[in-house]
Amino acid sequence: MQALKDTDYYSLLGVKKDASEQEINKAYKKLAIRYHPDKNPNDRELAEENFKKVSEAYEVLSNKEKRTTYDQFGKDGLSSSGMGGGGFSSAQAEEIFAQFFGGQDPFSVLFGQMNGAGGAMPGGFQGGPGGASFMFSSTGMPGGGAQAGGLPPGMAAMFMGGGMPGGMQGMQGMGGMPGGMGGMGGMPGGMGGMPGVMGGMPGGMGGRRQQPEQPGVLPPGAAVCIYGLKGAAQHNGKTGQVESYDGAAERYVVDLGEGEQVRIQFKNLAQILDVEVTAMQNRADLNGKNGQIAGYDEDKGRYHVDIQGVGRASLLLANLLLPPNARGKVVGLTSESGSKWNDKIGKVISFDREAARYLIQMTKDDQLRVKPQNLCL
Repeated sequence: MQALKDTDYYSLLGVKKDASEQEINKAYKKLAIRYHPDKNPNDRELAEENFKKVSEAYEVLSNKEKRTTYDQFGKDGLSSSGMGGGGFSSAQAEEIFAQFFGGQDPFSVLFGQMNGAGGAMPGGFQGGPGGASFMFSSTGMPGGGAQAGGLPPGMAAMFMGGGMPGGMQGMQGMGGMPGGMGGMGGMPGGMGGMPGVMGGMPGGMGGRRQQPEQPGVLPPGAAVCIYGLKGAAQHNGKTGQVESYDGAAERYVVDLGEGEQVRIQFKNLAQILDVEVTAMQNRADLNGKNGQIAGYDEDKGRYHVDIQGVGRASLLLANLLLPPNARGKVVGLTSESGSKWNDKIGKVISFDREAARYLIQMTKDDQLRVKPQNLCL
């Protein structure tokens, strides 16, 4: 491996100055995987330096404002305007990498293609240590839809690492389960022969699996707007719905529509909520009006709110009454009993206007009463 010496961001990524967003994303994806330290254990130190340079270049060129500044004034312009240009840390590079790949491990699952040491098989199957890895998309089994023996449309399942769950480990390679899995060597009688809606699994295999609601987790179907991403800045401002929550990775699977899904942390999601404007002093005429949160301005710390009969306004959270079932993070509690809940997420139960306190459900058995300034979205 050779050290990347070119300091021009476009040359580092190997793209032209008029490269499109898609071309920049494609170039970063290729180079980030090539130079990631975990991919180069025998040359880790040099790989890490290259990885940081590639990440810095991508972070600037994937941001329209930073790219414009860089094109006009170079790195010095970025530094003087506080936009960066002064080198990247390993932590920054890893965060961009994680955001770009949505929290998934790109060395085992990369957009339906497997890239581990075991080698790739068409359609996203791979053999490797610890059992086979499988990826099923919403269009059916890799390599074909339902008509080709795949899972039915609408089912999304991922089996990674230790093989198939729930007693399906008898499957080896592409066969092993007598009777065929839709004609592919699967379960007795095929998928349709199992009891239940789609084959015996609890709740069936059609549609979203219902899970008990958790006060500290956004529920499936919650409307959200994405903001503050660095490694996948092209998604900032997009809206979607929560599909599910991965507790191990602490990321939400958000459906953006048209088959596009991303994996996002809570801190990068603004909940789209119906709210009431309150405690406005310079615009008292807005108090009591209803609106809906439509996004978040991270730099100003204000929410974009579409107010009925008025239009869009930029407001602080302190001027918005949150509705029941909204999720909020507890902050700034100083009492011995309350401080343990700081930075934890809970569900709004109600708001006591007389006491000016939210009642927050933290766990099945624990509730808090907090001031509006002790809650953030």
